[in-house]
Amino acid sequence: MKNHARFAVLFLFAAFQCCIVRGQSVSGVVNAYYPVTTVNTAVNSVTLSTASGLGPGQRVLLYQAKGAGITASNTSSYGDIMALNNAGGYELNTICSVSGNEVWLAYPMLHSYAPSGQVQLVTVPSSPSITVAGALSAASWDPATGTGGIVALESSGSIYLNADINVSGQGLQGGALVNYSVPPYDCSWAVAVNDYFLPLPASGDYTGGRKGEGIAAYIVNEEYGRGKLANGGGGGNNANTGGAGGGNYGPGGAGGQRSGENFFDCHGPYPGIGGAGLSSFGYSGGANRIFLGGGGGSGQENNGVGTPGANGGGIILLSAPAIVGGGGRLLAAGLQPMNPGNSDPTQAEGDGGGGGGAGGAIILNATTVTGTINADVTGGPGSNSSNGVNDCTGPGGGGAGGVVWAAGSVFPPAVSAAVGGGVNGVVSSGSSKTSCVGSSNGATSGAPGISQTGYVLPASGGSLCTLLANSILQYFTATRQDLDVLLNWTLTSQAATEGIQNFVVQRSTDGSHFDAVAAVAGSTDQSNYRYTDAAPDAGGPLAYRLAWLDSARVWSWSRIVTVAGKPAPDAASLRLYPNPATDQLTVTVISTTSGDATITIANGLGQTLHRRSIALHKGSNSATLPLGTLAPGAYFLVLGSQGIHLVKPFVKKGD
Repeated sequence: MKNHARFAVLFLFAAFQCCIVRGQSVSGVVNAYYPVTTVNTAVNSVTLSTASGLGPGQRVLLYQAKGAGITASNTSSYGDIMALNNAGGYELNTICSVSGNEVWLAYPMLHSYAPSGQVQLVTVPSSPSITVAGALSAASWDPATGTGGIVALESSGSIYLNADINVSGQGLQGGALVNYSVPPYDCSWAVAVNDYFLPLPASGDYTGGRKGEGIAAYIVNEEYGRGKLANGGGGGNNANTGGAGGGNYGPGGAGGQRSGENFFDCHGPYPGIGGAGLSSFGYSGGANRIFLGGGGGSGQENNGVGTPGANGGGIILLSAPAIVGGGGRLLAAGLQPMNPGNSDPTQAEGDGGGGGGAGGAIILNATTVTGTINADVTGGPGSNSSNGVNDCTGPGGGGAGGVVWAAGSVFPPAVSAAVGGGVNGVVSSGSSKTSCVGSSNGATSGAPGISQTGYVLPASGGSLCTLLANSILQYFTATRQDLDVLLNWTLTSQAATEGIQNFVVQRSTDGSHFDAVAAVAGSTDQSNYRYTDAAPDAGGPLAYRLAWLDSARVWSWSRIVTVAGKPAPDAASLRLYPNPATDQLTVTVISTTSGDATITIANGLGQTLHRRSIALHKGSNSATLPLGTLAPGAYFLVLGSQGIHLVKPFVKKGD
């Protein structure tokens, strides 16, 4: 009989594995992007402008693009980063539950996030195998909503790159063109506009190109002019100077001056200043922040033929034990400035040229990388300038290179990384003044980026998700009884078992990989179930979950419950009284050790309503919780201690 039971368990587990282990082919845009409006640190949740399409169990990425504090004085230090704050912070997480537009996360958030710095929640396709079967890209970065610019994929097996992933130009935006026509604007040989920031609308001679977007927010009435905006390149000042390149790992290149003009013509000695480099603020084990490529600054335009700043590159994050190159490239380059209205869209034709966008970031979180993979985070070239009348206008600076960051101590030989900075523009052969053809007029190339090793994915331990994962379960608990572990679960009704032949009991020693240990037959004649796991051989904590196949042949799972591998507070020692309660609830627990613990009250959706920390002492412990703010109904109390979460239901009565 035992052999038959063991065969049944193995058969069910094989069927379970067969049904859930399958690959996923992706192309187009597969991530979804949600603006975060509020971060609720106390209850580990975020509020979105809309949570449509989200649900429990989805893997997500939290990312904050901006928020850096900068110097705002009208000096050469304008745009210097004084405090990174939360910019570049990110992490993978799992959705525990969704109610309205509030999303509760399963794992404690690693970073503080400030929605004013444009925080987004990005869905992450997660599968045992993912094949990039067709061209894959992100939704372009949208500065209005603070979303987009990221492709993130996660697999527990392999990611196969059979087609390109392209986020080039999907990072921070370049400065837009503004044509300062005469009137009301002008320039003068006697006025050298040397301001580091200027407003729009401007007045008279005091005009400048728009700064490229960076990891600091634009300051109202300071959006224009030659000063950088963190890693956003500065715009060229009046008259007709070049915009600067955006920065990422290193700084962007400076824009070029106007030259070759007569003494009584307008002069342009003050072009854009290159966007700041970010290598000292992130891209290391001690400061694991990643950044979108900075936008280039716009050239100063008053003849309607300049070029804007170009967009920076986006972010690609691939996480899997193995990444296999199959002909697909990873592209996160910065762009070259373009003006479609010019006869040659790539160059300014009598105005200042724009700065190139900086390269973005490519993250390869894999143990092995095989095949051949070309990864490109090069900076975009600066714009050339041409067709000046009696002078040579300023070219644009080049964008800086980005980062290709791989796990491990040796950079994967399979990866060919292009990380160079974009070249600066020059005065092209189309200029009517041959004496300065080929000259950079002081414009410089962007600094190179880097390909490096040592990447470690930010991860937090200890799931806070204490919700029941499926509505048919009223509760599921695990209690240690000496060497055995007793599992109990109750259904919301006997009818809930309809179509369920067996509940598969699964056990894990690491909280991640589960093995089937038993099959418990389902029956429409009962709603209460129990199973005793006899003397499981494990030195540390154990985790359990249930899996079952419903009448529609769809697998479902319970929440994960844990028990200690050594004496510690367990469910048998946890008591709640009175239960049902009215105004307050007393919690008692007997512990064999001293340590810190948390008490959480959650509703039936798993939303945390109250949390407090307590100190456990060896022996009997007691705490009283006020219930005055809770509406009458059923709740769960969760005691978390030493990596174990004990759950007890209770009822709040009406007055």
